[in-house]
Amino acid sequence: MINFYYLKLFLTYILIQIFVLNEVVFSSYIIPFLYLTIILSIPKGKSVLFLMIISFLTGLTIDIFEGQLGLHSTSCIIIAFLRPKILSILSNSKTLGNEENIRLNNLGALQFLVYSSTLIFLHSLILFFIVDFEIGNIFNLIIKTILSSLATLLLIFVNELYYINKQ
Repeated sequence: MINFYYLKLFLTYILIQIFVLNEVVFSSYIIPFLYLTIILSIPKGKSVLFLMIISFLTGLTIDIFEGQLGLHSTSCIIIAFLRPKILSILSNSKTLGNEENIRLNNLGALQFLVYSSTLIFLHSLILFFIVDFEIGNIFNLIIKTILSSLATLLLIFVNELYYINKQ
């Protein structure tokens, strides 16, 4: 049975990414990836297979609409693979239940920021490494990774604050 919460989450963030964020040019160095909210918010107790499938489908959908097959999929699958380990380091079973969505109000501000920023930075680094890597261009790669990660983190944090106020 399809969980309609995840379907709604998937469609909302994918549509915002494709039709809004991909169309607005912030800078060649700033590319926000709001769709990462889908991967970041999946409950800790979901199976690794579920997490990998959702991550792959999320990345593949973005890849299809951007005409870059494999770039976002690869980045999403790698952070999905690393996510359980990072989450286990940052939270204990008392902090977050297995079935709770990983949100700002469930994890706490500091842990949420560390968790999100780590995975966002890794995603951006992997993505831009695949796309833009040249030995002579490493400084631009690092700047683009940092600025895009900060923009993504800001968008996700504002989204989380909206989510908390909506409840």
